[in-house]
Amino acid sequence: MDKLSVFGSQGKLDLRPVVEVEDNGIQMGVLSDGTPYLTLYGLAKLCGIDPAPLLMFTSNWETEKYKKRGSIVLKDLEKKGHRNVINLYTKVINKHGVETHAYPDYICMAILRYYVFDAARFDNTIARENYDILAEYTLKRMIYEKANYKPNQDVINKSWDVFKQRIIANDEIPVGYFSIFREMADLTVKLINSEFKLDPFSIPDISVGQRWAKHWKDANLEKLHGSRMLHPHNYPEDFPQSRGTQKEAYIYPSSALGDFRVWLDTTYVNNHLATYLSNKVRAKALPEKQAEQILLAVRKPELPKKH
Repeated sequence: MDKLSVFGSQGKLDLRPVVEVEDNGIQMGVLSDGTPYLTLYGLAKLCGIDPAPLLMFTSNWETEKYKKRGSIVLKDLEKKGHRNVINLYTKVINKHGVETHAYPDYICMAILRYYVFDAARFDNTIARENYDILAEYTLKRMIYEKANYKPNQDVINKSWDVFKQRIIANDEIPVGYFSIFREMADLTVKLINSEFKLDPFSIPDISVGQRWAKHWKDANLEKLHGSRMLHPHNYPEDFPQSRGTQKEAYIYPSSALGDFRVWLDTTYVNNHLATYLSNKVRAKALPEKQAEQILLAVRKPELPKKH
């Protein structure tokens, strides 16, 4: 069955970007209906052309599709099953409140193929290089999917093992107190599922504990909730931290748990986590792109403001 492509009319669905990133200067994202897209400037950079003529071509699709370039793009789209394309992009508002043009992935590939194979009197070096990269990436992804292979699953599994060992080793918190490690479990789970590697050199609860301790003192929370106290904290046997004298970490009065959770989900996630991940990137322990994905994954939604 032929696909009916009416992307331009989807503005009625109030589409919005739910993910916005930039990689090597190419702006891209995912819309609220799951459509992956490039912006005008992202598509122009992918093809190695100026955005102005690209905007003129795509904005006048109703007439351009009958001209030489447009007819080639149209034929390519129809060949891939995208018939009756009304518009080549939709207008959306990005996270900065600025209107941007979102070109869906299949439109981007049809235009890129034109500049790789059909554009006359045009230096297609950049377009061809990007096309080759995309072809290799797509083939690799296809093989992984067909083979049901998940290249980073081993990292996730090992991190889960470490997390479970630490949970079991630190399950005797006295009544009336809470520990940073156990109460940040939601954040830790999101880190693990984002392929963050938990090991002796990556212990995020230390970062959280240090930041919360400073907030505890600065906000004089002891006056409100009572004193914190040091309590034994254990590490897996293969962690170097498990050797030597007994390690201790602060535990806090349970009455402060609500304050901690709000602080963790807002102040720490929004302000301090980026610094922690940036240090991991600088230490070559975490790819920069993965750090960006983690920051997007851990943020919690906010309730709509009451009018």
